[in-house]
Amino acid sequence: MPDSSKHLLLIEDEASLREAIAEQLADHGYEVDQADTGEAAVARLADFAYDIIITDLRLPGIDGSAVVEAALPLP
Repeated sequence: MPDSSKHLLLIEDEASLREAIAEQLADHGYEVDQADTGEAAVARLADFAYDIIITDLRLPGIDGSAVVEAALPLP
């Protein structure tokens, strides 16, 4: 089981799927924050450095690959 201090950001625009995944991850000891859009995810990333990001690649607006890019440190 992972260390309970692992903070995870889950980005999925389909609410029922996002909730089901979040519940399973929380049951395995992760601290899960959720976002339903790429824009919401990028805003959360500006406020907190997550240990893990799980994202849908096909999102309305900012897509998942742009979210991952926003999470990476600048060179």
